Amino acid sequence: MEAAAELPPSGTSTRWIHGATALFLAIGIAIIIWWLLVGEYREYTEDAYVQGNMIGLTPQVAGTAAKIYFDETQHVEEGQLLVELDSTDFDLTLASAKADLAESVRNVTGYFERARRLEAELEVAEAGLMKAWTDYIDRRPLVESGAVAKEEFIHSETALMAADGRLRAAVHGFYEALSQVEGTTVESHPMVVKASEAVRHAFVNRARCEVRSPASGIVTMRSVQVGQDVSPAAPMLAIVPLEQIWVDANFKEVQLKHLRIGQPVRLRADMYGRSVLFEGRLMGINPGTGAVFSLLPPQNATGNWIKIVQRVPVRISLDPEQVRRFPLWLGLSMDVTVLTRDRHGERVALEQPQPEKPLYATKVLAEQIDGAEECVQQVMKENLTIDESAGFREIDGD
Repeated sequence: MEAAAELPPSGTSTRWIHGATALFLAIGIAIIIWWLLVGEYREYTEDAYVQGNMIGLTPQVAGTAAKIYFDETQHVEEGQLLVELDSTDFDLTLASAKADLAESVRNVTGYFERARRLEAELEVAEAGLMKAWTDYIDRRPLVESGAVAKEEFIHSETALMAADGRLRAAVHGFYEALSQVEGTTVESHPMVVKASEAVRHAFVNRARCEVRSPASGIVTMRSVQVGQDVSPAAPMLAIVPLEQIWVDANFKEVQLKHLRIGQPVRLRADMYGRSVLFEGRLMGINPGTGAVFSLLPPQNATGNWIKIVQRVPVRISLDPEQVRRFPLWLGLSMDVTVLTRDRHGERVALEQPQPEKPLYATKVLAEQIDGAEECVQQVMKENLTIDESAGFREIDGD
């Protein structure tokens, strides 16, 4: 009887059970409603990491590092000088190429002057032939009458033949000289063009002694040291452009059913916690699992096969403005949620139009030749002394 008196009233126990049941039922209904309205249209993974372009810098010419201007963790702008190689040999090569160009300009100038001299000699030979022909014609009818001695007539005939020979020699000499310059100017002559290209090549190699940043970003992985010999195959440092950042999210294969290109994505970085919500877009789905593209792909055609759920990398773009305000570093962990309510997009963009401009580009390499043409023109100006505007005469083949 005493034990029975210690039990709670049956009505209180029933009300407690009913209340707990109602609470669990409400929670279950709320979960079902959340899943139908929200959860069904989301795919989540925390197996996601920040990725980006890491530009490895190698020299374009072999040389010795003489000066280093930036170190790791420092920010550089596109075009800033990073490493300077010793340029002594390249300066000498450029000076030699300029001297060869000057010599070529002077030689070709000589070809033009020789052609003009032979042209003048041709005119003299023509005048001599005309005089010899006149003397011969004047004396020929007077030989029979005795007004002109036969010996004098023979001399005039011999002079005519000699004048004809001198004219033919002058014609061939002029043709020979003309063949070296006809249809060209000093600047467009093959010898000068070849020497000019050598100057441009030497100029560009000299410019490549200055290794400049191809993009704006953070310096990392610097291995070059002052006095170190470097070659075009040897990495010196790397640049990480912070604006060229994306996220690779590794979703399980069972999560790919409703993923589409262009779907909105929400991301959080462990670096900033829940205080920063990044907005992104699904760019594309990798055409293979991570295991397939690993260094040692798995061989599943064995008797010891065990099924393992695979993961597929999905690339997600980020808002550039957000990345500028909240920088992300390569390799950082991310929590990724893809909003899949809109499922009308494509899994794979099979038809991609040709972009109007490249995804990534640099103007630094094209600028290496800036000034080369001015260098060539300066050498030519200092060594060109003739007037090229006057042409050559045409020779009658008869």
